[in-house]
Amino acid sequence: MAEIENGSATRSLPKPIPDRIKEAREAVGLTLDAFAEALEKTRQAVAQFENGQTSPSGETFSKIIEVTGQPISFFVTSPPRPVTSGTVFWRSLKRMEQRHRSRISRRLQWAADIAQLANEYVEFPEVDIPHWDFDPESADEDDIEAAAEHLRTYWCLGSGPVGNLADLLESKGVILVREDVRCADMDGLSSWIGGRPYILLSGEIESGPRDLFNLAHELGHIYLHATVELNNKNLALIEKQANRFASAFLMPADMFSKEVIGTSLEFFKSLKRRWGVAIAAMAYRCKDLRLISESQFSYIFRQMSVQKIRKVEPLDSAFPVCQPQVLGQAIRMIIEHNVISRSDIESRIGLNLSDVESLCSVEEGFLDQKVVRVQFR
Repeated sequence: MAEIENGSATRSLPKPIPDRIKEAREAVGLTLDAFAEALEKTRQAVAQFENGQTSPSGETFSKIIEVTGQPISFFVTSPPRPVTSGTVFWRSLKRMEQRHRSRISRRLQWAADIAQLANEYVEFPEVDIPHWDFDPESADEDDIEAAAEHLRTYWCLGSGPVGNLADLLESKGVILVREDVRCADMDGLSSWIGGRPYILLSGEIESGPRDLFNLAHELGHIYLHATVELNNKNLALIEKQANRFASAFLMPADMFSKEVIGTSLEFFKSLKRRWGVAIAAMAYRCKDLRLISESQFSYIFRQMSVQKIRKVEPLDSAFPVCQPQVLGQAIRMIIEHNVISRSDIESRIGLNLSDVESLCSVEEGFLDQKVVRVQFR
């Protein structure tokens, strides 16, 4: 440990927290090798920084700050976190590189850090998601349909289109985050953290119907899979179940079935205007409910290919993507009412304030601490 002489006494210098070095590195999507190269150090040396065997010199620490974009406070602050958190569920996990999973999961954890700080001063909506006994290994499609129906009944949603699912989930205690993830293979992820569910959605998604299905998919994970441990063996099953839940939740069997009185693309466009769900998702729902045959299902997608609407469907832009509100409102309230200062936020959780702005969906510069001074001519 380094020391500074002060007359006859010496003072020990603080050292960066090893776990926070790793966290900062993962949050910018760097592998250990790439981080070592950026710091002009060996892989072994950087690994020792991260496991606490050694501490970086002042010069190396300055490079760490520069490369990760985090302030000094980040590396000497360890926000209180729950000992255990739930499984993190991903969209398209098989295609994602590990560095992207690590980077984006760190963003979700940072959102939870911000929420925990804000919750000391602001009362978030209570979590209102009922318990549902669900065994992924033994459950069948009828069990998933029943689960979706139970949740809709519990939330008094009736049997029609859900409407603004984002507002609904936030009112039920879910913390939503939306930001660019710079990963084409990732639409969303979710996890229970400290007894509260969190969902992060990709800001690159521009289709409202696709965004809606992603949100319902993550709701399926939160509702059905809260206690499930994800592994390579059950991954495909878990994802299939979340997709079936999303379809059943967004398009209840009884009401939706009554309204499917045609199978042309023009008719599906009419259904899309009402239900806000993608044509492709409605085609899958019709097949699952045996409203159409396999040949009819295939024909719908062939027609979509001919019309070149498989990736970008008609009316996609007619429905807005979700815009999270709660976390941003909380930060605005505590700042605008002088509950805590901008510098307090940075010192309490250590994060670069631009990251806080991004995760809370507040305007860029809202937490800027710079003061512009004016003077007489």
